[in-house]
Amino acid sequence: MNIQRNQWLLSRRHVLRGIGATLALPFLDCMRPLRAAVTEGTSQAPTRTLVTFTGMGFHGKHWWAKGEGSTMELGPCLEPLKPWRERMVFIRGLWNEQAQGGNKGIHALQTGNILSGSPLSKQEVQTGVSFDQVMAQKIGGRTRVPSLVLGCEDPVPGLQDGAPLLYGSHISWSSSVSPTWTETRPALAFDQLFRTERGREDRRVVDAVLEDARALRSKLSSADRQRFEEYLGSVHEVESRIKRASQERSATGWQPSIAKPDLPRPADGVPTDLPEYWKLMNDILLLAFRTDTTRIATLKYCNDASTIIHSHLGIRDHHHYISHSEPAELVTLNQFFMSQLAYLCEKMSQVQEGDSTLLDNTAIMHCSSMVNGATHNSQHLPVVLLGGAGGKLQGGRVLDYMEKANRRMTSLYLNLMDWGGVSIDRFGDSTERLAGV
Repeated sequence: MNIQRNQWLLSRRHVLRGIGATLALPFLDCMRPLRAAVTEGTSQAPTRTLVTFTGMGFHGKHWWAKGEGSTMELGPCLEPLKPWRERMVFIRGLWNEQAQGGNKGIHALQTGNILSGSPLSKQEVQTGVSFDQVMAQKIGGRTRVPSLVLGCEDPVPGLQDGAPLLYGSHISWSSSVSPTWTETRPALAFDQLFRTERGREDRRVVDAVLEDARALRSKLSSADRQRFEEYLGSVHEVESRIKRASQERSATGWQPSIAKPDLPRPADGVPTDLPEYWKLMNDILLLAFRTDTTRIATLKYCNDASTIIHSHLGIRDHHHYISHSEPAELVTLNQFFMSQLAYLCEKMSQVQEGDSTLLDNTAIMHCSSMVNGATHNSQHLPVVLLGGAGGKLQGGRVLDYMEKANRRMTSLYLNLMDWGGVSIDRFGDSTERLAGV
């Protein structure tokens, strides 16, 4: 078997450098050890860990899955994931014991510890470090950005029935009293990944590192050169979309209810077209993983108790309201959420990393703080796993833990941390991994 390979090797942590910018590289053949380059089925790509979150659960009658593999049946809420059911694990029955807030402040008190399983204080902000930040503290130094924390809705201050609303706005916590900064502005998220000098936004990142890129290009094999060119193009495309978002209003999607807005348009570049906004944040996350700028990320599409009106779907009432009344429109909204995961799976599956894909090398967990908003039921939580976790996660399965002795969410986090390269004896209220995952 003849395999084309480079006569030299490149560190996976190599970056292109220019004035005011650095640009990490995608996974290339020349980054594999020589031994791996001639061994079929070997890949040295790192495992990434991604948590995505939407608040207030799903339609109570339509969140379900049964069967296995290519014949797995999915409830209407999960319909967009049908092409990816062989890469999906649907989990029923897990719960967060420490999130039982009663009827007061329920949204905040079921979300603030969703990724930590730590007790919450109702009088002041006091919770625990989330598992993504435990990973960032232990292995985040392997990449330029220890973890990427993104959101598509700004935090909400104040109190709900005496409980801090901050709990409902954050899923990632760096300390027991400090949520991790959640970046909701695409331009600043992009800067966090690639820019090293402020005040040079007039210059493309690709242009800034062009000289270094040309020197590298001449040394690459034809296969690596093609990947490299496609990657530079994707960076430029995302950068261009961010610039457009800051210059013009979208002609589709949400529009103000009056002919002329009575408030100035935000200058931070957040698109007013919600689908474009979410897609853009997804694409920035993909770039972060593709360049190995980070291996740990969370993406909160909306807060718990979100008041976003998804008018782009023909919905007239805000998310929180329809989560209580469960009209047919809630299924449409839930499908929009799941379409974000389908988009991530599609894009990740197209990124080749040696003998595997980015999807093969990623563990995605989507969750919510309650199974449905009509009853605020958090006795079991909606959880879906996607991807391959570097060969450690087998898809096409439905797992039910309702009658199991151990059904703690924190037990699943021990598995996720193992897959990502962090092994600890206990986390939150669990001392054992989730069996059967």
